[in-house]
Amino acid sequence: MKKLPFSVTFFLLFAIALLPIFSDLFHPLHPLHPLQLVKNEGNTLTERIDTPFKFKRIEVEKGSFADYIRSYPLKPAVNPLFLFNGEKKQNQDAHCAIFALPIQNESQTDSGSIIALYAEYMYKMGMDEKITFHLTNGENLKWTDWQKNAEYGRNFRSSLAGNLKKWTKYEKKAGKTERLQSFQNYLKKVLANISILSMQTYETATTTFAALQIGDILWDLGKPGHLCLVADICVNPETSEKAVLFAQGFSPAQEFHIIKNPKRINDPWYHEEDFAFPVETPEYVFPNESWKHAKYLDN
Repeated sequence: MKKLPFSVTFFLLFAIALLPIFSDLFHPLHPLHPLQLVKNEGNTLTERIDTPFKFKRIEVEKGSFADYIRSYPLKPAVNPLFLFNGEKKQNQDAHCAIFALPIQNESQTDSGSIIALYAEYMYKMGMDEKITFHLTNGENLKWTDWQKNAEYGRNFRSSLAGNLKKWTKYEKKAGKTERLQSFQNYLKKVLANISILSMQTYETATTTFAALQIGDILWDLGKPGHLCLVADICVNPETSEKAVLFAQGFSPAQEFHIIKNPKRINDPWYHEEDFAFPVETPEYVFPNESWKHAKYLDN
């Protein structure tokens, strides 16, 4: 059998050696592959946004707040982002996904959207005793107290209507629809009377990037000040590098949304190497490293 020329043999061996590298390049999640990480289909974060090449989402407990955010319904990808008044936001290039989180009122800006998400989660999970928020005046407004007062007022009025001459005890628990309406009224009251400062003073604790959890916050209390929620975390198991997705509301009040990473094409994840402060997001620059842990679900 005739031997192949040395140059041909060398080329074949060289090509075989490069096969793993080229196979990686054709992987759909490789950074040089033309496929974007953000898809047009999918109703949740895990369905809509893929992780970067070789990264995997961290494991979270089913039913946890992290699981709740990952499975929270998203608006269709073609939808524009709206302000509280029904008008389209002028900048439609900063977001890559929009949560189907209702805007309660014009007070639901950055901190308000985060509080609304936590409050909604606790309400749906039956964590009534944990639903409590400090207002700007320091008052601790508890959902359980609000609901008791609402039921008392309803029952008292019903008793008077049934017996104008003599008040008799009348008790009736709120039904599912009435209770939900009462909760929405409670939440509107909270959102109209909280601020970044009250949130920082009473309901957060300092944390670090190394200890970061889904639901923690990138924070700036400067002027004008801004917050971004850590909506998801993934890790490269080979290098232990971490990457996060950020979600934000903004002022004027607008739909809660996942923001893009202006440093990366087709990749909204903020990688560990991107956190050389100041950190630039599409509409805000965070001047200093300031991570906060929201204490709403702590024991």
